[in-house]
Amino acid sequence: MRATRPNPAASLPYSAARECEHRTVLFPGALYIGAATAALLAGPGLGRCVALATDRHPDPRLVKLVCLGAALLIAWRADGLLHGFALGTVALVGIAAGWIDVYQRRLPDVLILPAYPLAGALLIATGDPDTLLRAVACAAIAMALYGIGCATGQVGFGDVKLAGLLGLVTGWAGWEAAVLAFAMTAVAGGLQAAAVVAMGRKDFPYGPAMLAGAASAIAVEPWLGL
Repeated sequence: MRATRPNPAASLPYSAARECEHRTVLFPGALYIGAATAALLAGPGLGRCVALATDRHPDPRLVKLVCLGAALLIAWRADGLLHGFALGTVALVGIAAGWIDVYQRRLPDVLILPAYPLAGALLIATGDPDTLLRAVACAAIAMALYGIGCATGQVGFGDVKLAGLLGLVTGWAGWEAAVLAFAMTAVAGGLQAAAVVAMGRKDFPYGPAMLAGAASAIAVEPWLGL
């Protein structure tokens, strides 16, 4: 469970409290606008990254739409600025890697691995040992579980590395978010597998299901009262 955050305006004089509330209203608005702007600017670059890696060009409108959705979700649900930057890093990497996985059934190390030290540095910068230990534990557990799947041929090794990264940032938010992300990924992957079988195919990229599961968990967790 998360502790209830105190309201800084509660102990202020009336005029100061009104000013604090006014700034609180304005700041989220500016945050969402900034996040949306950054997403729309990042979209073309991510599309070019995918094109360079695969010689295939994703629909730029769809890339921008996915970037916009990710940015607004991060602005809404990030647990502070540092967590927001970490989620943003993983989102940028995940969007590009997910498209490459769709096209070529691989999650490039050149994208996934550098995100670990970046997210880790932001996590350490919080100065919160409990959050650090929880996030690292979630990453390790996720990699261990997916490692079993890799050993049995159910997922690829790229999925194992992506699982650790997603475990790190969802575990940063809390145990509940990490567990829910794993469950939502299983649901998304199951639906995708059923659709693939119905179309008479045998293999499918699991990376997009993992990313969708993590994003869904971050989005719905507050509504579940976890």
